[in-house]
Amino acid sequence: MDVVAISACVVVCAVFYAVAKLVNKLAIRDDASKFEGPPSLPLIGSAHLFIGGGEAILRRTREFEKLYCKPYRIFIGSQAYFVTSNPDQIKVILNSSKTIDKPDKFTDFFQPWLGSGLLTSPAPMWRVHRKLIQPTFSSNILKSFLEIFAAKAVILVNRIENHVDGPEFEVQKYFSLCTLDTICGTAMGVDLEAQTKGECRYAEATRSVLRAICARAFQPWLHPNFIFYRTRLGKDHQEKIKFLHSFAENVIQTKKRQILERTSRSGSVDDEYKDCDPTAHREIFLDRLVRLSRSNETLTDRAIREEVDTLILGGSNTMPIAMSFLMLMLASNQNIQHKVYEELYEIYGDEDDGELSITAENLSRMVYLERVIKETLRLFPVFPVIFRKVTEDLNLGERTLPKGSAAVIYIMGAHRSEENWLDPLKFDPDRFLPEKFAEQHPYSFIPFSGGPRNCIGFKYAMLFMKTLAATLLRKYTFTKNKIVPVENVRIKLESELQPAEPITVGIKRRMQKTELTSDTSISP
Repeated sequence: MDVVAISACVVVCAVFYAVAKLVNKLAIRDDASKFEGPPSLPLIGSAHLFIGGGEAILRRTREFEKLYCKPYRIFIGSQAYFVTSNPDQIKVILNSSKTIDKPDKFTDFFQPWLGSGLLTSPAPMWRVHRKLIQPTFSSNILKSFLEIFAAKAVILVNRIENHVDGPEFEVQKYFSLCTLDTICGTAMGVDLEAQTKGECRYAEATRSVLRAICARAFQPWLHPNFIFYRTRLGKDHQEKIKFLHSFAENVIQTKKRQILERTSRSGSVDDEYKDCDPTAHREIFLDRLVRLSRSNETLTDRAIREEVDTLILGGSNTMPIAMSFLMLMLASNQNIQHKVYEELYEIYGDEDDGELSITAENLSRMVYLERVIKETLRLFPVFPVIFRKVTEDLNLGERTLPKGSAAVIYIMGAHRSEENWLDPLKFDPDRFLPEKFAEQHPYSFIPFSGGPRNCIGFKYAMLFMKTLAATLLRKYTFTKNKIVPVENVRIKLESELQPAEPITVGIKRRMQKTELTSDTSISP
């Protein structure tokens, strides 16, 4: 009798939950009807408008940006999304305690891969893990990485040597291996030697998984797990995630073996970590996670893997994209490339063009190069859209986003808006001169997101990209046979921004400063 009563209670609770959820969705739909937005069909919402893949998604988003007042609403299935590129509205969304979490569908689709890592974890867990991990991105630790940055950059320079004076070649695969090597060698303390081995399976698997997540997000009929994982896309997705988990676990086990060997020599775990004073911010990322898991079980082995998966994704997948677009912009704007070289020459003079002296002081002097990188990230933000879950009604001024909906921040829209930037599609690094940028709305440029849940590794990324670009430009000149205006560069959305066709550039050996003539083909 008790079993029957319990079963009946469970059924009644489930029915009430389903009814409450339906009522809430109907209320959100009623609220959303007050906003402008594209037409919506039963069951699938506006998903049919995004058929055509990643290029079509961005193309449609650009069209909606011109058609509707912000924020405008889009339904994908039964979920209401409110899209904005307005800096004032973005500021409210990114800084509100009501929008710290990511939408349920976002976390559902990423969870099989990243679990509850920093990117996907709910707010209470995110706060704890962010506080634990933040010290591993301190200035002191980042400075200690510069030697590895420089060494990995030199390997890349040598690997592309055979392309000198040859036809244009695809650059992203070289950057993928270099950044994977670098993130594992710095934050993980494990040398993969991916560049020397020429293995790029991790990058290929990552792109496949992200592509599948993006495709699934815009196809509501693939949202249910029991459907998705019975498709060819879903089965391949599972295999790729299995490989990525295996990769991360191998990195962790390699680190644990290193720690065990050092511990056996020093005599105890305490001795192993005696020089890793957390208050001095000396521990690197993976060392800190392993120590925390041993000392007080703050992190489980699974939690460590999820954070490792998240960090490797953030480091090894985003920087190759940014570097590829950077090389495209430099090759397409020879006068700007020449100005970057002039700045590097002022810093290094006739120093050997092999392994540069990469120091924090030298990197801080690369102010023009930094402006060039920022301008590239403005036009080609690696994450053109980001999402936030609205956990309580959120007032944006004239409009209120209803509880249970999702806010979509269209970063590329903010970065390329004529309302925010003068001549926005022109590649102009000088718009980041301090006196000019001071006039910009701070949320009109957010390549690393903003607010408390911004990218934890943005300083790491900037230092590494400056190191890599400086090393390459001291050795080579980058060229482009057919220069395409920014607005015509084909791009697509695959969870992150990707070129719709491979980015290729040509390279020539850089002439020494004393060999440069007054060749007008390269204007100062």
